[in-house]
Amino acid sequence: MTLRNVFVCAFALTSMLMFTACQTTPTPTPEPKRDVAADIAAINGLRNRFAAAYNSGDAAAAAACYADDAVVMLPNQPAIEGSQSIRAWLEASFKEGAAKIVHTPLEIQVAGDWAYERGNAVVTITPKSGKPTEESIKYLVISKRQPDGSWKVYRDIDNSNNPLPGAAGKKK
Repeated sequence: MTLRNVFVCAFALTSMLMFTACQTTPTPTPEPKRDVAADIAAINGLRNRFAAAYNSGDAAAAAACYADDAVVMLPNQPAIEGSQSIRAWLEASFKEGAAKIVHTPLEIQVAGDWAYERGNAVVTITPKSGKPTEESIKYLVISKRQPDGSWKVYRDIDNSNNPLPGAAGKKK
């Protein structure tokens, strides 16, 4: 390689480096500013709509609180997947008798388009024939912001605080 070629290559490389160094770095598009207080209020509203529908035995309105691809995980049974299956499960449950739920939310955290709520609830089931039974539960619900900006339940898991039958008084 001749000295002239080395000079031309060095000049070309230097020019290219200077050109790219003068370019401005594109600014990333910032995430839209979210109003966390409004999101928490919307999640509280979602829970209240669910409870009102559940307490009135309205399976369609209760199931409408769930995303199409939601999953409900209850103790001692397979997961219920999809809002149509959730609605069918609620309809079957309401045919057995009346149900009432009272939530006590303990924690709500929002992270962008996702949120979780942890809490306790008391569910009272009154069968068509028989005495009412009360179940104390703890729950964890993951909600997801929908394309229209609303919130729906995406994952719902709960389990009982009541001791297993025959387990009362047993020590570990």
